[in-house]
Amino acid sequence: MEKKKSKTKLLQKFADKFKKKKRSKSISMSKERGSELSRRPQKSRSNSKQKATGPTSALPTDPKSKIDTTFMEITAKGFKSKKGKKLKKKKEETSASKSPSTLTLGKAESHMDFSGNVKNVEKGVKVWIELLEKMDFRKTMEPEFKPIDTMKADLEKCQAFKKNIDFSQSENVELYDTNRVKGGGEADFFYHGSTLTIPSVTTKSTILAQLAIVDSPQSLESFWIMVASQKIQRLFILLGEEELDKPTLSEYFPEDFKEFKTIRVNNRKTVPKTEEQANTQLYYEVVPKDCAEAPFAMIEICDFWPDAKIPTMGYNRIAATAASVFESDIDCDASCAIVSNYGAGRAGSFFVAVLAIEKLQAGEAPNIKEIALSVRSQRPAAIETLSQYMFTYVIALTYGLKHVKDPALKIKTEKVISQLEQFACEKMTEEDKDDTCE
Repeated sequence: MEKKKSKTKLLQKFADKFKKKKRSKSISMSKERGSELSRRPQKSRSNSKQKATGPTSALPTDPKSKIDTTFMEITAKGFKSKKGKKLKKKKEETSASKSPSTLTLGKAESHMDFSGNVKNVEKGVKVWIELLEKMDFRKTMEPEFKPIDTMKADLEKCQAFKKNIDFSQSENVELYDTNRVKGGGEADFFYHGSTLTIPSVTTKSTILAQLAIVDSPQSLESFWIMVASQKIQRLFILLGEEELDKPTLSEYFPEDFKEFKTIRVNNRKTVPKTEEQANTQLYYEVVPKDCAEAPFAMIEICDFWPDAKIPTMGYNRIAATAASVFESDIDCDASCAIVSNYGAGRAGSFFVAVLAIEKLQAGEAPNIKEIALSVRSQRPAAIETLSQYMFTYVIALTYGLKHVKDPALKIKTEKVISQLEQFACEKMTEEDKDDTCE
């Protein structure tokens, strides 16, 4: 019995000694970590008036310097800085709220893989294809386009246009007074552009406008006044690949800077078109005189759409560009614009495709006829030809096809696109012959 008690006491002593040794080692390690941490340079606390993203100074690296325990927490592995965590969080919040009007505009997200909700898009495509499969396009498209084609502008509602016909690219493309773009509060300001709202599709407004008259300094200046006054941060310029030579293009969009009577335009950056970059992007600082603010605008040169025709290649690029219009990283009170020579046929058709894609992203089948009528009612001569009208289907379906995962639906979609493309090209050839005969 005494041997058993003696054995128990020895075991107890060994256990107490082990615990004491372990506790001593733990304290020693904690001291080492604390000492090591004190030798590391620490970021200073940001001044309450200083931005979280600004530079921060380092604390003294003297090993004797005290650790600010107010912003430290003890963890199982030593000390952890709460302050660093807060700074990181604050920095993320600050970077998320960066605004293109105060900073350089970010690169456009024009890749279809990142746009919209894939499931929603596939759902919309499925419903739409079920309707389109039943149609004979050669019988249905012309009657569908007729009410759009025959919609004429009421000249009594185009008084400003009639007074400024010399500053319009064509006398056949009218401009309504009710939604024409305004300048910086000037009553006599005129530029051939319209603000369109399509509430059945989106709450966002978009400007459709013509190119400025290149040999008119007043027209060129009015273009940039429109950009500044309407807070346009993204402009999509629809052109043919060889429509404008480089010198002419630089008259519209200077390579360096251009000074007008009331406004100055500075080219801050040019991002050329590459295999990865769909369109050339020009970043401008638009500075009205006697104005403290200098808003930024990004011009995207979309040289895939020839004048009076429809594109016959590069559909993925066109669809990706169309999908990026409403996904642009712009301020909530800013707008975007779609511009072509007359701001009518190509601009209107492209905008219809943009709206159709917006519908697909909501999981709905777009009604192209209804959308086109809404656009044409606000912008006379928008969507000029049957081939342009049919091509709006091709753009939207090409976008949808990228998001379709179901193999059977993919095959059906490709078939419908092929049928529409073939018929649209046939109609474009007929339209060219008619123009030649005239």
